[in-house]
Amino acid sequence: MYEEHTQTAAAYDRAEAAHRGVLEEAGRALRAAEGRHARLLATLVAAMERWGTFMPGNEEPGERTEEDARELSSPWSDPEFTRARTRLFLAAMDLHRAFIEGAADRMRKNLDAAMDVLCGDAPKTLKPEVVLAAWQSLFLALPVVSTTFASLDRMFTGLGPRSLGWMLIDEAGQATAQMPVGALWRARRGVIVGDPLQLEPVVTLPHTGQQALRRTFGVAEEWEPYRTSAQRVADRLNSYGTWLPAPQGSEDDRVWVGSPLRVHRRCDDPMFTISNEIAYDGLMVHGVHRDDDYAVARRGVWWPVSEGRAPQGKWSPDEGDCANVIVHRLVDQGLDPERELFVISPFRDVVAGLRRSLCHVVPRDRVGTVHTTQGKEADVVLLVLGAGGDKAGPRAWAASAPNLLNVAVSRARRRLFVVGDHDAWRGHQHFDVLARQLPCISEAEQAAMRELAPTVLAEGCRCR
Repeated sequence: MYEEHTQTAAAYDRAEAAHRGVLEEAGRALRAAEGRHARLLATLVAAMERWGTFMPGNEEPGERTEEDARELSSPWSDPEFTRARTRLFLAAMDLHRAFIEGAADRMRKNLDAAMDVLCGDAPKTLKPEVVLAAWQSLFLALPVVSTTFASLDRMFTGLGPRSLGWMLIDEAGQATAQMPVGALWRARRGVIVGDPLQLEPVVTLPHTGQQALRRTFGVAEEWEPYRTSAQRVADRLNSYGTWLPAPQGSEDDRVWVGSPLRVHRRCDDPMFTISNEIAYDGLMVHGVHRDDDYAVARRGVWWPVSEGRAPQGKWSPDEGDCANVIVHRLVDQGLDPERELFVISPFRDVVAGLRRSLCHVVPRDRVGTVHTTQGKEADVVLLVLGAGGDKAGPRAWAASAPNLLNVAVSRARRRLFVVGDHDAWRGHQHFDVLARQLPCISEAEQAAMRELAPTVLAEGCRCR
């Protein structure tokens, strides 16, 4: 019995010694971790002292939320770093210039050859490496070349895979998934930028033709050109992003947006709020900070027009008169319609009516459909809706997704005028938000403008 207790005590002693060793090892690890933590904390404090609010996580929210402050920040881009980056870029440009001047005769011949290649005057038997050398010489002198998808295959004929450094694709939400294939095939890296909640690709091939081609080649429905943009494909491959609610009527309940740029720096309110509510589920952050005095223009108004004279399709002559009065008032107040105004509509026949009836100081290229203004902006946008009264079908089409209204509203930097049948449009999705955010002009203002309208129309253009 004594021997058994002795063995048990010895076992306990050994177990205690083993655990004491583990405890001592844990203590050493703890002290090492505490030392490392202290060093990292000192590094962090030093970084915060050096970079201040330019350090991620050290933003000063002020009146904004911490999330908004984070989105508005520029990590690590403190003045010292920004100046150094600028100096580096200027030094690189000086190096390019010195090289070109030092090899002027050879570069001139190479650039002449590049122009022959670009204009299609080079011999068809030219070797691919010679074509590539000509392009490389051009890119040395002119780093960026812009083209359309329609011209890309002719412009870059003879260039093989990975022959270009970077391919930057803008407005990719309007491009079909197939359009950038040749461009990306020729590039080592691609940057695809667009918004799947702005205007979708315009496909001229009828839907029946798309279906026939799809079935013939065994392609899934999701790759039909009208359903999937280049931006959607790029977003699918991006592991960083967020989900947004899909438009009503969509087969999907969510839309994945890759690497979203959430800060909006174009529009004042209420345009920003309208766009944010109808398309982005409130995720956008308002980043507009203007120093100039434009207080009067930072608003939007709706001139409600009920059908009076007989409409011509979707075009209402009464709405055209109202648009004319608004243009005259704006020009009388100093607005430059050639630079600061867009007059737009969802419908082509409304645009045709506007081009016939508007004051001639508004250039023809400043009057168009919403589709013609994607990627553009103006201080003031006049949106003439048309399709009032019993034209429920066209209104339902315009309101079927947020894309069209999102583009229309977000073209306006400072002020948005809407002319149209308020009672007819406010019952449609997305346009109900527009109606809620934009006040209708008062009856007194309507009466004053109606008194002005006959004078404007009778005297013709009196703006200039």
